[in-house]
Amino acid sequence: MATPLGSVHKSSDLVKDFCCGACKSRSIEEIAEIYCETCLKCFCGKCIYLHGQLYADHITYGTEDMNKWPVTKKMEDFLFKCENHKDKKLKMFCKDHSQPCCTNCAFLNHRLCKEVSLISESVKTNPSDLHELSNKIETILKELKNLQNTRQSSFQSVEGSYSKRLQEVRDVRQKLNSALDELEKATLKELDDLRTSLQAALKTDVDNCNKLMDDLELLSEAVKELADKSIGEMAFIASRKCLDKIQESQVYLKKLL
Repeated sequence: MATPLGSVHKSSDLVKDFCCGACKSRSIEEIAEIYCETCLKCFCGKCIYLHGQLYADHITYGTEDMNKWPVTKKMEDFLFKCENHKDKKLKMFCKDHSQPCCTNCAFLNHRLCKEVSLISESVKTNPSDLHELSNKIETILKELKNLQNTRQSSFQSVEGSYSKRLQEVRDVRQKLNSALDELEKATLKELDDLRTSLQAALKTDVDNCNKLMDDLELLSEAVKELADKSIGEMAFIASRKCLDKIQESQVYLKKLL
């Protein structure tokens, strides 16, 4: 189990990236608390006690002097990793392009460049002002943070506007639905009333046609039956009724057609 860290240790996430070298050699992971500049190794609380017994004259630094500790393995891998060839480390520097590169990149992309040298050699002639770079990064980070905050606010504003307009659309849709429901209800009532009225009129016409047809068929049978018989009064009556019914039917047809 890892040795508990002091309050200074807890205040720094950086120390978590360092493991005790002595414990690691025994396949044990312990968070380092001390860095020995002489041994170039990190030690946990237990191991540094034994180390101090054997090497009292070695120069050591605690977590309060993290600036004296080496760069973490994680940071070293990040800085030296080639973006184009993940399994290669940056070892060369192309001055023509002002770009660090691995040996593969140097061969593939910079073989025609005039000034390609080892990074270890370039460091001697091109010292880096890390403080100035740090200040520039801080400035850009602040600008990016401000931009991020502005965009985040705009994002939320857009979301709020969208929700508001969406609700407005839904409200209008609800009103339209209600209006359409009322229109449908009124239209259906008018349609039902019209159907009832038309059907009533048509039924009357059908009934009238049936009555006229029945009367005419009876009179037709009577005329046929009396045609060969000498029954004067009945023939006269049948004749008058036929003429009246024919006239009534013609008037009715003329009225409807």
